[in-house]
Amino acid sequence: MAARARGPLRLLLALSVLLVPGPSAAAAKLNIPKVLLPFTRSTRVNFTLEASEGCYRWSSTRPEVASIEPLGPNEHQCSQKAVVQARLTQPARLTSIIFAEDITTGQVLRCDAIVDLIHGIQIVSTTRELYLEDSPLELKIQALDSEGNTFSTLAGLVFDWTIVKDTEANGFSDSHNALRILTFLESTYIPPSYISEMEQAAKQGDTILVSGMKTGSSKLKARIQEAVYKSVHPAEVRLLILENILLNPAYDVYLLVGTSIDYKVQKIRQGEITELSMPSDQYELQLQNSVPSPEGDPAEPVAVLAQDTSRVTAVQLGQSSLVLGHRSIRMQGASRLPNSTIYVVEPGYLGFMVHPGDRWVLETGRLYAITIEVFDRFSNKVFLSDNIRIEAVLPAEFFEVLSSSQNGSYHQVRAIQRGQTTIHAALTSVVDQDGGVHVLQVPVWNQQEVDIHIPITLYPSILTFPWQPKTGTYQYTIKAHGGSGNFSWSSSSYVVATVTVKGVMTTGSDTGLSIIQAHDIQNPLHFGEMKVYVIEPSSMEFAPCQVEARLGQTLELPLRISGLMPGGANEVVTLSDCSHFDLTVEVENQGVFQTLPGRLPPGPEYCSGVRVRAETQGSTTLLVSYTYGHIHLSARVTIAAYLPLKAVDPSSVAVVTLGSSKEMLFEGGPQPWVLEPSKFFRNVTSEDTDSISLALLGPPASRNYQQHWILVTCQALGEQVIALSVGNRPSITNSFPVVEHAVVKSVCAEPSRLTLTPVYASPQLDLSCPLLQQNKQVVPVSSHRNPLLDLAAYDPQGRQFDNFSSLSIQWESTRPLLASIEPDQPLQLVSQDDGSGQKKLHGLQAISVHQASGTTAISATATGYQQSHLKAARAKQPHESPVSVSASVELILVEDVRVSPEEVTIYNHPGVQAELHVREGSGYFFLNTSTTDVIKVVYQEAQGIAMVHPLLPGSSTVMIHDLCLAFPAPARAVVYVSNIQELYIRVVDKVEIGKAVKAYVRVLDFYKKPFLAKYFAFMDLKLRAASQIVTLVALDEALDNYTTTFLVHGMAIGQTSLSASVTDKAGQRVSSTPQQIEVFPPFRLIPRKVTLIIGAMMQITSEGGPQPQSNILFSISNESVAAVSSSGLVHGLTIGNGSVLGVVQAVDAETGKIIIVSQDRVEVEVLQLCAVRIHAPITRMRTGTQMPVYITGITNNQSPFSFGNAVPGLTFHWSVTKRDILDLRGRHHEASIQLPSQYNFAMNVHGRLKGRTRLRVVVKALDTTAGQLHGLAKELSDEIQIQVFEKLRLLNPEIEAEQILMSPNSFIKLQTNRDGAAALSYRVLDGPEKVPVVHIDEKGFLVSGPVIGMSTVEVIAQEPFGANQTIIVAVKVSPVSYLRISMSPVLHTQHKEALVALPLGMTVTFTVHFHDNLGDIFHAHNSVLNFATNRDDFVQVGKGAANNTCIVRTISVGLTLLSVWDAEHLGLSDYVPLPVLHAISPELSGAVVVGDVLCLATVLISLEGVSGTWSSSANNVLYIDPKTGVAVARDVGSVTVYYEVAGHLRTYKEIVVVGPQRILAHRIQPSQTSFQEATASKVTVTVGDRSANLIGECSPAQREVIETLHPESLISCQLQFKQDVFSFPARDIFTVEPGFDAALGQYLCLVTMHRLTDKQLKHLSMKKTALVVTASIPGSHFSIEKVGAEVPFSPGLYASQAEILLSNHYSSSEVKVFGAVEILENLEVKSGSPAVLAFVKEKSFGLPSFITYTVVISDPTAGSQGPLSTTLSFSSPATNQVITIPVTVAFVMDRRGPGPYGASLFPHFLDSYQVMFFTLFALLAGTAVTIIAYHTVCAPRDLTATPVLTPQASPRHSPHYLAASSPASLNALPPARKASPPSGLWSPAYASH
Repeated sequence: MAARARGPLRLLLALSVLLVPGPSAAAAKLNIPKVLLPFTRSTRVNFTLEASEGCYRWSSTRPEVASIEPLGPNEHQCSQKAVVQARLTQPARLTSIIFAEDITTGQVLRCDAIVDLIHGIQIVSTTRELYLEDSPLELKIQALDSEGNTFSTLAGLVFDWTIVKDTEANGFSDSHNALRILTFLESTYIPPSYISEMEQAAKQGDTILVSGMKTGSSKLKARIQEAVYKSVHPAEVRLLILENILLNPAYDVYLLVGTSIDYKVQKIRQGEITELSMPSDQYELQLQNSVPSPEGDPAEPVAVLAQDTSRVTAVQLGQSSLVLGHRSIRMQGASRLPNSTIYVVEPGYLGFMVHPGDRWVLETGRLYAITIEVFDRFSNKVFLSDNIRIEAVLPAEFFEVLSSSQNGSYHQVRAIQRGQTTIHAALTSVVDQDGGVHVLQVPVWNQQEVDIHIPITLYPSILTFPWQPKTGTYQYTIKAHGGSGNFSWSSSSYVVATVTVKGVMTTGSDTGLSIIQAHDIQNPLHFGEMKVYVIEPSSMEFAPCQVEARLGQTLELPLRISGLMPGGANEVVTLSDCSHFDLTVEVENQGVFQTLPGRLPPGPEYCSGVRVRAETQGSTTLLVSYTYGHIHLSARVTIAAYLPLKAVDPSSVAVVTLGSSKEMLFEGGPQPWVLEPSKFFRNVTSEDTDSISLALLGPPASRNYQQHWILVTCQALGEQVIALSVGNRPSITNSFPVVEHAVVKSVCAEPSRLTLTPVYASPQLDLSCPLLQQNKQVVPVSSHRNPLLDLAAYDPQGRQFDNFSSLSIQWESTRPLLASIEPDQPLQLVSQDDGSGQKKLHGLQAISVHQASGTTAISATATGYQQSHLKAARAKQPHESPVSVSASVELILVEDVRVSPEEVTIYNHPGVQAELHVREGSGYFFLNTSTTDVIKVVYQEAQGIAMVHPLLPGSSTVMIHDLCLAFPAPARAVVYVSNIQELYIRVVDKVEIGKAVKAYVRVLDFYKKPFLAKYFAFMDLKLRAASQIVTLVALDEALDNYTTTFLVHGMAIGQTSLSASVTDKAGQRVSSTPQQIEVFPPFRLIPRKVTLIIGAMMQITSEGGPQPQSNILFSISNESVAAVSSSGLVHGLTIGNGSVLGVVQAVDAETGKIIIVSQDRVEVEVLQLCAVRIHAPITRMRTGTQMPVYITGITNNQSPFSFGNAVPGLTFHWSVTKRDILDLRGRHHEASIQLPSQYNFAMNVHGRLKGRTRLRVVVKALDTTAGQLHGLAKELSDEIQIQVFEKLRLLNPEIEAEQILMSPNSFIKLQTNRDGAAALSYRVLDGPEKVPVVHIDEKGFLVSGPVIGMSTVEVIAQEPFGANQTIIVAVKVSPVSYLRISMSPVLHTQHKEALVALPLGMTVTFTVHFHDNLGDIFHAHNSVLNFATNRDDFVQVGKGAANNTCIVRTISVGLTLLSVWDAEHLGLSDYVPLPVLHAISPELSGAVVVGDVLCLATVLISLEGVSGTWSSSANNVLYIDPKTGVAVARDVGSVTVYYEVAGHLRTYKEIVVVGPQRILAHRIQPSQTSFQEATASKVTVTVGDRSANLIGECSPAQREVIETLHPESLISCQLQFKQDVFSFPARDIFTVEPGFDAALGQYLCLVTMHRLTDKQLKHLSMKKTALVVTASIPGSHFSIEKVGAEVPFSPGLYASQAEILLSNHYSSSEVKVFGAVEILENLEVKSGSPAVLAFVKEKSFGLPSFITYTVVISDPTAGSQGPLSTTLSFSSPATNQVITIPVTVAFVMDRRGPGPYGASLFPHFLDSYQVMFFTLFALLAGTAVTIIAYHTVCAPRDLTATPVLTPQASPRHSPHYLAASSPASLNALPPARKASPPSGLWSPAYASH
């Protein structure tokens, strides 16, 4: 036990911190902190611990005291509840700690479980009184320990409960049957679970139920059954059982004085209330504690009680208590009976109540009970006895009073009329018992307003809706009448229908019935209701309606959908609303009707419907269907659309002459009904059928009822109205057909006048000639075209006749020579539409003109009717002959109209106008335009000019119509009106300062055409410059009509832009694109004079001019003297003078012409070098100083630039007479560069020792014939004398005396080692009489002035620790005598050899040093240096970090000369050569091809002697090893190889890799034609045209790297037989692998032979061919010629037998040897024994070639002493192959014959098995000997040299031949073979049979 408990104790110690709950303790909690459990022996007492959340592992520190068991543990062995059980076995008080650890969070909860002995028990109850038939009482036992602590639980402990006699009953009836102990099982109450278990085991626990059986007193005792607790006293409780008595009324009562109330006493028995008759022998009522009001009489009671009636009567104001008491004295103190308080009060006010509803909103026809209540002033309700009197007034017109109470407080009424009224009531008096009336001095009065409404009714009373799957499909606003108007709505079934607060009903999701109720909000008792049925639809049909519609009309097609009412009565009902049905509407003929969105709202006869609109004429069937689930409904209807019926011709009136007819056309109307076409009808009627004849023309063959033709013929003069009706008669499918009507008037009249008008060719113009309008019967017509005259007739009312064909017309002309009427051109009667659709008859008469100008008159006269027409029409003859009417017209014949110009562009501005000139024509014109809004045209008739004014941008055509002339087309002029689209400036973009150029400005329209310059005045054209560096002046001169010109003066250098701007019509500024213009400084070529010797070269550069100067064109005046390149390089050719012109050009953007912007000229002189001079700045120099010297010509302009780079060149040789005084060093010596003599035109002189010496130079011409030296001299020379002197030094004391050297007007900042640490002060120490040459400030800035001389500067440092230090230094101000250039960095090489030039790609720094006249270097100077080169294509020169440095980068191989000079001091200059060469070797003469291996090298190394790193710009083209520089060309392309010494230098070499033209394979020929040597299997491969593919000298390290790079992976080798004679490919026999021989620098193809099968060996021996080896570069994208190498091979010898067996019976055998002819021709045969001979039987040198040998026994006795084993060897001098065949000779003895030659010798031999065994043994021994001999003799001698040439023997054959015979030379071949080319045959060894 102790061991088990140790673990939880350790846990307690470890987690003690967690057990103190802090402010942030976890949320989980236990239900109890400590548990006290009783010690028991027979039973176990349990207590359940429960945590609020989480899952816990439970443990007990002392399981022997209290154990813990989890309740319902899960898979994690944890639970939220656990049971604690007392386990103590001996009586004692002990404690165990219970721990619960949350498995998730690790939180630990604790509970202390204490086990102790019970010391005492007591019974706990909620009451000690029980009422009969009351609910039972629960009694519970509480146990205490010795200290009075209560035990947590007694669950499971058994108790004995007994009812005992009550000794202290005090006279109460005490019996055992007064009380009853109940079990929980019998009751209706839930006990604890352990009580149920104990009751089932017939045991009693700590909790019981008791109930009273009869009144009295009873005592209950309980004791513990456990034996341990016999000494514990039992617990007792006494209970009283009483009757359940009630007082009615039980509440406090308020009475008025004089009123009374009757009380009743009641009791409850068996659930029923019964009344006790009072007075009773058990109970009595008493009034007690009478308290009168302060104003009352204390002697009088407040109220009196009548015992016989139990009536209490109020006497005076106050209060009193009514008490119900026991008559029995012993019961009086034992129980409490009900009592009541009576208050006597004064009335305060009246109240009104109505029932039902308690709302004063009533409804007519309903019954109501109205109650009037009395309240005191504290709002307490007063009991209304019958003896009070309330007078109530209920208006009779609103209420019918049915009954009223005696006291007037209760009235039963019926509301009979709606409206508002008021009820009045007053409490007036009280009547006493004697009938006396006591009137109240102040009656209590009140009134109540009442609203009465009519009952609520809902409309409609029933709604039926189809069920739809979607909830809320249908909505219906229910109308409510009556009530107050404010309703609350409700639905009995919300799944069927819902209703909103506004009465909007919405269908739900289910079928069924819902009752909708609207309750009056002011009185919810009043309501109206209606029923909503949601049912499934069962049928659908269209209701009868109109099914024909005019186009554009809408047809409403109502739908009736029916359903079955719920309840199974099969009652079909039409749905109220189905407008939300998801109906599918299909129209058969699409396009006839268009279905309109939405559905018809429900109507009385239908629930919804479809609306369609007639779109096109026709009929169709409309199908409406509805499908959901199992419901499928459909209905169809046929509908038709028709055009409206209208009169087309005539629209209203038709006028004809007598005897003429008119075809009247009506269109539209209903079509024949498609389902019953026979119902269609057309009726036509007129007023008088005698005056006109009507004929309804039948439909054409197509039965088109669209048009209705009526032929009306005039038979008598007069007017008639004609009516047409079209429609269908009613039918079943067309119940409401449509009938359309149309009417027109027909007039029959005589003509009153005729008109003649010319016909114009432009009928679109509804215009007539003004001459006609002026009634001038003069009409101009063209004299070139025959005019048509139009004849029309009019009735007296001015109406034109539709038909006058019955008239007879006559024509005349006054001047037939000008115009005549020809008989072959009669009058044509033509029907023409008059524009309204009505056809009128016109007579067209052609007039012939004869191309002459003049005037003539044409007339037409109607003389009467044509009788033939009258007869045909059956017209009545007129009584009088018609009046003759006529018309005439006068014609003027003229030319056609013209306009000019025919095209014009104008600017869109109100001030702009253009003129169009109109010529010829009739003079009467109408001008119109193709667009109305672009231009406005005004025609000035007097001048014949049309003025065009612009309105809007666009184009418009002005059309000039001749009103009085019929001609084919109007005269046209196209007018373009445009706003400003853009401005265009043309100007040369470069102008030299001080000069001028012209700028041209144009303004372009939308069509990119220029505007006329005269419009610029309206545009406010201006040209502006962005800055003031140019000035602009407008010029009057004009380039053309569209351009304005400005003069642009360059005023200051810079760039600016010109932009032109104009103001458009709207006032907006439109600007051009800025045109850049540069004002450049004067263009100057540098140098101003070029002096060259023949063959020398100098580049002319420029300054100023426009930037960039990419387009300077150079030319030379004398091309024989010198040549100039496009980059300005001048090359001296012959002696002479010339000039080079440099021109800067620009291109005119518009014309494309080239314009010269600026130009300059320099002089060129080409001369011979007459003499040379050494330029030495000083001739006296101090020891230790340096001085540059260089060579010049006679004059200053013959500088080293003139001759330093001449071709062929000059060499310069320097010398001194005393070498120890002066050191002569080449330029760049300080950088380890040793220049060759042709670059040594400049040198450095170094003073070593004091003394005088001469410096000499000799200039030699490499080629004297080039004429570079005067007089074709071979050399020129010069010498000077230089003195070197010692520097002044102090010998005693021996100290260095230094000075600061400065040039005038320079400065330097002095710095010391104490800057920042000590306080420094500076001053100049010169005396007052001496002017100091320098000045110094407090910061140490030392400045020299213009005066030269010496000064002294003192520098004092005051140290912070108190010491002072002083420096006094001399400052010398002196002019600069010369300058010197030095180069850095120093170039280091592998073997310290000097470079002869600068490496390509390197960047070097040149520093200029300044020296005084003694050679000392200046510390400060003020020179401004200039650097220049004689050409700019080999090096790039840039400014350095300091003023005296420049950076030079070498970019190409060649010689450049660099000069430096001080511009202000002309004598200060220096020249150095800059030769540039490749530092990477080797030099590549030809192109590098793919496959080449390069060994690149350089001598450059780092300062530490470490080689640099190699890299390639494209490793895929040229791969380079970064350490050794070995490169392999892998692909075609250009690549740059870099060699870099990190941080020091970088050089490069550009390499171009091209594809090889061919790949050549070549077999290495053996020196002797021995076949053994010929078996070498190497084929060399040459890629490209070079003999080898290794370029450069390779070091051993590089050769090692070549092997690791595997260049052979670039190529692949292929092989094949030359002739396709074998059935297998060559790769089955041979293997070929590429290789690379680094020693030879060649690629190889290495050929190896496989082991051969018998079949292959036989095939190879019998046929002959060569092996062809080729190589290729796989993956190459260039074409390569491949040349293969033939490798002849011989398969060797092959024998037909593997062994030969001979005997004295079989003494001969044949063997065939196959092989190549050249082998077989010299085949030698050797026998190992003289007893066996072989001789040639047959030779065959065809294909296959073979020799047959016969093998015989020479000695007959051979083998008689035992089997003879020997060999035959076949060999050839041409090859080292030998075939050895074992031969066995056996002697067979014949038993029957004596001699060895007996006939039966062999059978006898076979009979002897001993001999057989011996023979077999001999064969095996011979084979073994052969194998041993083969391995001993013919194993390969040189295994390492050619391991691939000797294939392993086939495992199936023993090698029976040796390879040991000496090879034959080529001369040993037979003569026939000598003629063939030498071919070493390759013969590997084969196994033979």
